[in-house]
Amino acid sequence: MKCVSCGRELKEDEEGISWRRCTICKKPVCFDDIHYIGTWMRTIYRDYVDVIPVCENELPKRRIRRLVEEKLE
Repeated sequence: MKCVSCGRELKEDEEGISWRRCTICKKPVCFDDIHYIGTWMRTIYRDYVDVIPVCENELPKRRIRRLVEEKLE
């Protein structure tokens, strides 16, 4: 299994897992290349910010740019 961003080989080490999955595209990302996006969560009692892990390709600016390029093709 390889990291989506840098291509590094990912494996489990003695301490546990050294990677996470992107919440949006579900591909594996190493801890060096993972980014976090804050999203508003609404509940009955209060609103709060939840943080989700994403890969570099799914960051908001890059995702919007990629979607626009796909529509223009």
